[in-house]
Amino acid sequence: MLDPRHRPRRPAAMAALVLASAAAALLGLAGCSTPAASAQPASATPPSPTVSMTPAATPTPTPTPSPAPALWTVHPNPAPDPNCTGPGREAARDGVLHVYVSIAAQHLWECSGQNLLMDSAVTTGASAFDPDYATPTGTFAITRMTRNTELVGHDRHGSWDDRVAYWMPFQGGDVGFHDASWQTFPFGTDGYLQNGSHGCVHMPTDAIAHLYADVDVGTRVTVR
Repeated sequence: MLDPRHRPRRPAAMAALVLASAAAALLGLAGCSTPAASAQPASATPPSPTVSMTPAATPTPTPTPSPAPALWTVHPNPAPDPNCTGPGREAARDGVLHVYVSIAAQHLWECSGQNLLMDSAVTTGASAFDPDYATPTGTFAITRMTRNTELVGHDRHGSWDDRVAYWMPFQGGDVGFHDASWQTFPFGTDGYLQNGSHGCVHMPTDAIAHLYADVDVGTRVTVR
């Protein structure tokens, strides 16, 4: 009987076989930690990358703003103009200087006979704010021409003291043409109804400077 306290010895050949089997198992376990080699042969030329071509965005063109209409225009080659003839243009004769003002159009035309010399946007009386501020209509004549003066007045709405560079009254001494550097709304618009003059005809400074050089005391003025 074998002594149970002692394990039997294996022959040397058996021990060598066991060691060889263990080594093979260890080699097999070590190979699981790395990816398996690709079964396909390596290509000599790497594949070209796929490039996604996104079309460039077309820039939105910036619109070109329309030029602002000219406030006043000199006509170096005067020609007949319908604003210099027709009803209310009694003085449309050759060589006769006449200034026409349209309240509805908020515009002025300087004419020599039937030929247009200059036209300009204007501002007339604030007739919607106070009917007494409406610019009078009819045919008048320039009574005075003054540079760099002050227009002073008062009424139930208050008083004013406005310095102007050009002053050409055509109805007595109260109503006439003058510049208005304090005006904040555009000439030639319906802003005149609430914020216009006390009855005078406001003109852009450059426009009234040109008119001042052309007219004289006695030049006829028609307001319609």
